[in-house]
Amino acid sequence: MKYEELQSLENYLSKVEAELLKEDARMPVNYPEQSITPWSAAELDAINQSLFNSVSGVANVYVIFTAPKGTNDFSLRYIGKTTRKLARQRIRNHLITKNAKTGAKLWKIISHVQSGGVVKLSWATIEPESLRNYIEEELINRHKEADWNRENA
Repeated sequence: MKYEELQSLENYLSKVEAELLKEDARMPVNYPEQSITPWSAAELDAINQSLFNSVSGVANVYVIFTAPKGTNDFSLRYIGKTTRKLARQRIRNHLITKNAKTGAKLWKIISHVQSGGVVKLSWATIEPESLRNYIEEELINRHKEADWNRENA
């Protein structure tokens, strides 16, 4: 069966994409030197509490950007989705500490920040929440540069 209102979905996708990619929507993740070598998840978690409070209960599609040391040249690296209920924990899994069972990109983050790189995060609230799956998949298809996504690796 073909969905007849595809243009409406594509318009919504483009609106979400524009919001996620706006530079002023990107929030920095704080990684002070004394907390990353050795990696101190507890300190980093405490330092980034306001960021995690901001995503808690609202973020269900998110984007991770990185820039090399000494530059402000950010690249889109990862597009992810979660339920709003689990947003805080899922994003922490990528950025600070993770359970071995998750597919989080923490090891890439650790390597990047220990080499002096910078990380930023943007997110959007998708309603209805079930559309997050469509939005994530289509954004990954549109952004092949998101090289931390399995689909683009």
